[in-house]
Amino acid sequence: MKKRLNKTLIFLLVINLILYVPSLFEPISYGDECIYLTLGNAFRKGLVFYRDIHDNKPPLLYLLAALANGKLFYFRLLAIIANLTHLALIYLLIKKLTKNKWPPFIGGLIFTVGYLAFEGRIANGEIFMMLPVTLAVYLLISNFKNKNLPLGLIIGLLFAIGFLFKIPVAFDLFGILFATYILTFKKIKFQNLANIFKEKRFWGIIIGFFLPVFISILYYSSRGAFIPYVRSALMQNIGYLSSWQGSELDLIIRGLILILLSLALFLARKKCSYYSLFFGSWFIFALFGALLSGRPYPHYLIEIIPPLSILTALTFTKQRNFFVLLTSYFLILTAYFYFHFWWYPILPYYKNFFSYSSGKISQEQYFSYWGERTKKNYRLAKFIRGTSLPNDRIFIWGDACCVYAISKRLPPGRYTVNYHIFDFNGFKETLRAIKKVKPPIIVKMKNETRIWPELDSFLIKNYYALFLPDLDDQIYLRLNH
Repeated sequence: MKKRLNKTLIFLLVINLILYVPSLFEPISYGDECIYLTLGNAFRKGLVFYRDIHDNKPPLLYLLAALANGKLFYFRLLAIIANLTHLALIYLLIKKLTKNKWPPFIGGLIFTVGYLAFEGRIANGEIFMMLPVTLAVYLLISNFKNKNLPLGLIIGLLFAIGFLFKIPVAFDLFGILFATYILTFKKIKFQNLANIFKEKRFWGIIIGFFLPVFISILYYSSRGAFIPYVRSALMQNIGYLSSWQGSELDLIIRGLILILLSLALFLARKKCSYYSLFFGSWFIFALFGALLSGRPYPHYLIEIIPPLSILTALTFTKQRNFFVLLTSYFLILTAYFYFHFWWYPILPYYKNFFSYSSGKISQEQYFSYWGERTKKNYRLAKFIRGTSLPNDRIFIWGDACCVYAISKRLPPGRYTVNYHIFDFNGFKETLRAIKKVKPPIIVKMKNETRIWPELDSFLIKNYYALFLPDLDDQIYLRLNH
C-alpha cells in the first residue's frame, strides 16, 4: 500500500512537471511578472523597494525575482519548485487524514487541474504565498493536541511568510483560527472564549504572525520608506476597489455573506465531521481573500485550491460531508460568473509550445502567441541594450514594464508603468526624476493614447526623435547639452 501511494505521488509530480516545463521557455510578456523582475533588478542595483521603486505587494515576491537575476527561466523555475512541493504537501496531508488510497490521488488531481486552470504556470504571488499556509495547516493537523508556544510560533511564522508575499493570506489565518478555536466549541460559553486567550499555542500563532510583519515595517522605516511601504504593500488592496468595478458596498456584502457562512458552519458543528468544517472554514475565508479586490484575474482563485482539494478528497473518506463540498463548489461558480473572471485557453498554449519545440515554427512565430506587442517589446529592448549602458536609466511613456524587464534597464523614478503614475498622480515626481537623471533614451509607446503635455515640452527642448523602420514606438535620444 505504501509503495503504491508513493508511486501515485511520483506520478502526480511527473505529470505536473511535464505540464509546467513549457512555462520555462515563454518570452517575458506577462505584465505582473515584468514588474516583479524589474523590481528584482532594482534591488540588485541597490534601490529600496517602495522608496525608490514602486509596486503594491509585500517584498518577498520581489526578493525572489532578485534571486532569479532578472531571468524569467529561473523565476518560473522557483514557481515550479513551489508548485511541486505544495502538491506533495497536499498529498501527504490528505494521506494523514485517511487510510484509503484514492483520496490523496483525487486531492492531488484537483490541485493539478485547479492550478493549471488558474494560471499556475505564472510566477504570481499566490503560488508562493499558499505553500507556507498549507505547511502551517499540516503542522497544526499533525499536532492538534499540542498547545505549546513553540508550535504556535512556527505556525504563525509560516502565515507571516505567506502574508509577506501577498496580504490576502490574513484571511486564511482567520479561517484556520475560527476552525481551530470556535468550531471546536461544544457549547457557547464565556469560559470557552476565555480559554482561548489562556492557550500558549494561540498566542504563539499571533506573535509568530505579527512579529515578522512588524520587523518588516521597522526595516522599511529605517530606510525612509515607512509611508509608501505601509500604504502600498499593506493597505492598498482595499484601494483597489475604487479603481475597478467594485465598491465598498460590495465588500461589505461579501463580508456579511462570510459571517453568515461562518455561522452556518458553527451551527452544523454537531452534524458534520470536524475536518469537513475545518477545511470548509479555510475555504470560505480563502475565497473572501481571493475576492478582496473584486478583480477578475484568474490567479486570485489559486488561493482557494488547497482547501478545495482537501475538501474534495474528504468526499471519499468517512470525514465527508456533501453539503459543505457542494456549497463550496456553488460559491466558486457564483463568484466566477458574478465577477466575470477571465479565462485563458490552455490547449492552444501547449500546441504552440509543441510546434516550437519540434521545429515547426520559428521563435518569432512562437512569440506571436503572446501578441504582436511581445515581439515589438523584444525588438525595442534590443535597441535599448545596444544604445545604452547597463546602469543607464530610461523612461517609457506607456504601460510597458516588460521593456524594462527585457532590457534590464530601470526607470528614472519610482514608477514602472503609466497606470501607477495616473493612480498616484505621480506626474510632477516623475518629471523631476527625468530632469535629474537625464535618461539617454525616452520612448513613447505607440499604444499609449494619453497625453502628457509637460513631457512633450521637455522632449522638444532636450531630445530629438529617431525614426526606425522596424520599430513602431517613438524613440527620443538626448541632445548633447
